[in-house]
Amino acid sequence: MKNVDGVLKEIRSAGNRMTKARKALVELLYKEKKPVSSAEILAKLTTKKNIVVNRTTVYRELRFLLEQNIIIHNKFPNHRSCYEISALHRHHLICTQCKKIKGIVLNKHLEDQEKNIYKKERFKVFSHSLEFYGLCSNCLKSSA
Repeated sequence: MKNVDGVLKEIRSAGNRMTKARKALVELLYKEKKPVSSAEILAKLTTKKNIVVNRTTVYRELRFLLEQNIIIHNKFPNHRSCYEISALHRHHLICTQCKKIKGIVLNKHLEDQEKNIYKKERFKVFSHSLEFYGLCSNCLKSSA
């Protein structure tokens, strides 16, 4: 798994510019424990990183990072679009009541399944998505 510095180096070595916004965006997404929306990214860049960027810049940088396969775009229920670092592949717990999304990492079982799929079906899996829907601990407490 690549770290932040490895990803930034990869961007530079491919001949791409390293802007303040691009660097801050990659660092921010690496620190997040859950997928984040473009609005959340914009707010966090402004408050946590003290970087003044407009919405257009954020979308342009997200598109660039998507094209470079550095991030992935997730579409969750209620049409919420979120982004996260592709090297930090996570699955998600989604609360159907409060809509909170939490990223979780599962053991290597799924990687083994992907290898088996390739062996049996000659089908190379590039990515997969797995979400668990239910009630978070806070919503469970309030419904009891």
